[in-house]
Formats: sequence, structure tokens, C-alpha cells
Amino acid sequence: MHPFAERFPRLWAFLESVSVLVLGGLLFWLSSIVLVTMPAAIVGLYAAVGSLLRPMAGAPFTRFWRAFLGTFGTALLLGLLDLLLGVIVYVDMRVFWSMGTLLTRGLALLMGSVALMAIMANLFAWPLLAFYPQRLGKLLKRSFLLSAAHPFLALGGVVASLVLLLLMFTLPPRLLGLAVILGPGLLATVAGAIAWQAMKRYADPDDEELAE
Repeated sequence: MHPFAERFPRLWAFLESVSVLVLGGLLFWLSSIVLVTMPAAIVGLYAAVGSLLRPMAGAPFTRFWRAFLGTFGTALLLGLLDLLLGVIVYVDMRVFWSMGTLLTRGLALLMGSVALMAIMANLFAWPLLAFYPQRLGKLLKRSFLLSAAHPFLALGGVVASLVLLLLMFTLPPRLLGLAVILGPGLLATVAGAIAWQAMKRYADPDDEELAE
């Protein structure tokens, strides 16, 4: 152990955590220059900061690129599915609401509920893919089951992530650079920590797989 870490263990742990957040943020933005790579970059980000939430082997840099490359196809499909569902829900809600009848506005609210369920499932989907790489079908099934089994936890994770995102956007201009660098890692850590509270209940003793 480094002599500084022995003398100031708490400060060392804090600096280590900040360095992980910074590195995760930089790798995320670097690998998201091409938008098609952003879904895999999100998975890589969760893998990079995962050691702040649970035991994980390897350095953050290694974990990021291993997850990025290993889940690229599944992450891309998940991202496209999210985008497609978002567009469909947004268009349908606007059309139904603009019709002005009680029935169509009820349908608009129903579409909004579907969107909320999808967002809650997404809270689990991205860290699940980072911690337990799997096929898209199994990933979607497990994400929706987790959000259905722990709705208040999922909703709390969504709200906490939105509040943190809002706070970052309201920072003074001179601090925006700090938000850009630390923001992605902080968001992934907060959302991942809340999701992990449910996920760890179903992890096997070796932490290699999640129970059905």
C-alpha cells in the first residue's frame, strides 16, 4: 500500500473514487464521439465505476473497454429499442392528447405510463449488461422483472438521476466543465448504486450470474 494511503486512508479512498469518476467520464465522452457507439459507452461507464458499488476485477480502464467491446451489439440494440419506443410513445401521446376527448387523453396517459415503466426498466438494464453480460431477450426480461419486483426502488432511482441531472444543468458556467467530466460517472454511480440494491439480492454466491 502507498505510504500516503496508510496515513490518510479516507482521503486516499476519496481521491481514488474521484479518479474513477473522472476516468469514466473521459472514456465515455471519448468513445461517444460517434453516436452509434454511445450505448456501448454507457455500458462501459457502468463497468468502469462498478468498483465503487461492488467488487470487480481489473482496472477501470480495462473494465471500460472490456464491457464496451464485449457488449457492443447488445448495447446498440438496446439503445435503438429505447429510441424507437421513445419516438412511438412521444408521437402517440401528442396525437392522443391533441384529440381532446376523455378517451384519447386517457390513452395518452396510458402511453405515459408505458414510458415510465420502460424508464424504470432501463435503470436496471444498463448496469445489468455491464455486470452480467447477456443476450438482449434475457436482459429485457430481467430488467422488467426487477422493476416490477422493486417499483419504489426503481422509481426512486429514476427521480434521483433526474434531480442530479437537473442540478448539473443549473451549475454556474465556470463549473460546467467539472460537470461534463464528473457528471457521467456520478450519474452512473447513483443509478447503479440504487439498481444494485435490488440486483444483489439475486446474485449467486460467486457473483457470476443473476437468478431468474
